[in-house]
Amino acid sequence: MRRFGFALAMLVGLIAQPAMADAKVFVAASLADVVQALVDASDIKGLIVVAGSSSSLARQIKAGAPADVFISANKDWAALVAGEQDLLPLFSNRLVLVSHKDVTLSDISELPSLLGNNRLAVGDPNHVPAGIYAREALKSLGLWDALQNNLAPADNVRAAVRLVQTGAAPFGIVYASDAALLKLNVVYVFDETAHSPISYWAVTLADQEPETLAFMRFLGSADAHAIVASYGFLSLEGK
Repeated sequence: MRRFGFALAMLVGLIAQPAMADAKVFVAASLADVVQALVDASDIKGLIVVAGSSSSLARQIKAGAPADVFISANKDWAALVAGEQDLLPLFSNRLVLVSHKDVTLSDISELPSLLGNNRLAVGDPNHVPAGIYAREALKSLGLWDALQNNLAPADNVRAAVRLVQTGAAPFGIVYASDAALLKLNVVYVFDETAHSPISYWAVTLADQEPETLAFMRFLGSADAHAIVASYGFLSLEGK
């Protein structure tokens, strides 16, 4: 009877122990697939990928959302939540113009006439990094005034992609990695000098678990770099 009582006490004690919470990796929408591939390749258990607009995720974290890692599509949103934590530069991307149908575009200046009264899908230029880069590019090319009233601003870049895929918008400005992964028709590649450098930044947040720290170390490995390249992202040499 004593043994039974002791065993029962041990069982109750084990049940009373709090379960280990999963570590949440908040990532920009454009990173959903590649980060999930990195998590799978790392063989680190207990990591959950949560994707959304960098701006929305940053606001959620500031409001108390339980994120362990945040990977943003630009430095400003990463810095907003970083506090005293260091920012880790990860990789880069390119901006491209995609179309719903197979269209030939000999010069980007033809876009307003090709678009007509239709919509141009972009991430919302007021807060979505892809949209901010798109606005910078269109301004530098002298096309912003002609196109700003035809924009279909989306909550994140993947939402902009879906507008093009469904034909709701005949054209869209998205990342090259999205276009490659989802096999979109690329009709123009924006010069990197037309907008701010596109870079992704990671920040680890407070009370890190071993799984989270192990994943951050994995991001710097050769295996991780190979996966990132296979998804169409570019390296950040010299940055």
